[in-house]
Amino acid sequence: MINSITDDLTDFSLPVWDELPDIDVYMDQLVTIIDRYLQPLSENGIPFKPLTPSMVNNYVKLKLIPKPIKKRYSRKHIARIIVITILKQVFDIPSIQQSIDLQTENTNSKDAYNLFCQYLHESLHAFSTQGETIVFNNPETDIAPIRWACITIVSKLFTECALTSTLNMINNKEMVSQHD
Repeated sequence: MINSITDDLTDFSLPVWDELPDIDVYMDQLVTIIDRYLQPLSENGIPFKPLTPSMVNNYVKLKLIPKPIKKRYSRKHIARIIVITILKQVFDIPSIQQSIDLQTENTNSKDAYNLFCQYLHESLHAFSTQGETIVFNNPETDIAPIRWACITIVSKLFTECALTSTLNMINNKEMVSQHD
């Protein structure tokens, strides 16, 4: 079971900026889009909190994302909400806000989002192939807090996966021994 999950996670990658919808969407479409993009992270028994409309409204109130224009959310909103939804699995809102501010302070939204996608993919691949090293190539372009955040998220996903798999194996052994 754990091997199939790690294979699924190895193959997972977020859509890069240019693959996100380039038309503005309403709230229900936004939630559907985000859920579809993040679905592979919640499959195979890996707990992953889904996005809700009230969460999106709270992100606007907390100024994590800009207000929608005429109740429509842009590509920038979608990218930010994807990042927030993933980071929220491990970090609190103030830490997420600081990370986003740091990332967008150093680059534009498109490049910041694409870098997050790259770091998450590299972290998933490094964990699932067991042995690849994550290398910090250039301190000018490698924004360490975001990279470490991705490593932390992936570590949590793999830990929960391994724990669930181990508990299921123990429970199955107990059931078999009870029937003997």
